[in-house]
Amino acid sequence: MKRQNMLRRGSKPQFFLFIVIFLITMGSGSALGSRTTEETSSYVPDSLVALSAEHAIVVDKTLQKLFVYRSDGDSLQRIYEAPCSTGKNKGTKIESGDARTPEGIYFPVKFFSDAELSAIYGPMAFDLNYPNTLDRKEGKNGNNIWLHGTDKPLAPFQSNGCIALDNNDIDAVSRFITLNETPVIIQDYVKWVHPSVREAQREDIIPIINEWAYAMGDGDIQKLDGLYGKNSQYDSSEMKKLSGQIQRLKQYGGEASFSPKVLSILRHDKYTVAMFRQEFTVNGLTYEAGSRKLFLKKRHNSWHIEGDVTEREKERQFIAALEKVNSDYASNDDIRHFIDSWMASWEAGNLKDYASFYAADFRAQGMNRAAWLVYKKNIFRLSENVRINIENLAITNQSRGRAVATFDQHYSSSLVTDVGTKTLSLKKVDNSWKICKEVWKAKK
Repeated sequence: MKRQNMLRRGSKPQFFLFIVIFLITMGSGSALGSRTTEETSSYVPDSLVALSAEHAIVVDKTLQKLFVYRSDGDSLQRIYEAPCSTGKNKGTKIESGDARTPEGIYFPVKFFSDAELSAIYGPMAFDLNYPNTLDRKEGKNGNNIWLHGTDKPLAPFQSNGCIALDNNDIDAVSRFITLNETPVIIQDYVKWVHPSVREAQREDIIPIINEWAYAMGDGDIQKLDGLYGKNSQYDSSEMKKLSGQIQRLKQYGGEASFSPKVLSILRHDKYTVAMFRQEFTVNGLTYEAGSRKLFLKKRHNSWHIEGDVTEREKERQFIAALEKVNSDYASNDDIRHFIDSWMASWEAGNLKDYASFYAADFRAQGMNRAAWLVYKKNIFRLSENVRINIENLAITNQSRGRAVATFDQHYSSSLVTDVGTKTLSLKKVDNSWKICKEVWKAKK
């Protein structure tokens, strides 16, 4: 009876229970639950671990709020906020037609103007890349998840899965969006942390990014494979092509290094995205290979790459550039071997072999090929102890099947000793190099 009366009166126990639930909900330490704007003014979303993209958009589905942040060096500035409306049904999107707004890290990939839209979408819309690579891995489907305006009064939880804003707000927010670059992070509720927490988060994730970058610069495909999780979503064939070309380059004696530029680290409840621009340095020249997004998950206290998205066309252009560099290296090896064999036939005085190195349209010192060979035959007949050494060989590949070899030549025989610079113009004939022009400049 006393218990029933106590529960009926209930003020102190119920108040105590309310306080306990409130504290559990809000959490402790640096992390806060979903709070009003005023209460979180000195905190930042824990999703923005590092932001090098110009801006980022964070959506809090519980608060029905959209926030825009800008990175100012190491600090973040909240530069805009607005009420928004998300899906009618709670939870993250799983399939088409479930009227839920997805939760994850997305990017605007297409812009629709007023002329392309019906009135319900307001003056503009941005199509987000839902489902992303991890959504598809989890079997989620659907499409047309937009960030857009609306021509009717904005009310909470009224969309079919999109993120709707008042028209004035979508117009303002659009100024902060760059297609394929500005992250849109959608969460059930935003977790707010003190800015100092971001440093610890960065220190936790940076080692896996550095490890990946070093392996990429070395073309170490085995090391790279070990960083990807089982059933990771990425184009392994393109990765192998790129790594293979880097390894081939280094075997030729070339130099390659890799550096992730403009790095952003974006965190969600289930995964983290490292987004950066790929910059390679090859033999002192810098190449851009497009942006890359690594989707990372932590298992057993270790990070693994679960998804990998690149700008395929730009990466393929870089692979093609590497193939050209390696082709030139291979061609140069052939030319060096060709010149070595040419010198050996000259030193031996073997006119038949020597003649095989010259193209049918050869010209030098006003002589065609036939006259040149007669001239050389007379020299071979009179010369003994011919020795030829070359230094500072430089090969220029002018175009496919054409090259120029320039070197310092030291010639000695029983008749004469001479030093100077020789230039051989070469061309491919039936898949073999031939000399089509020879220029000698004696050293004074």
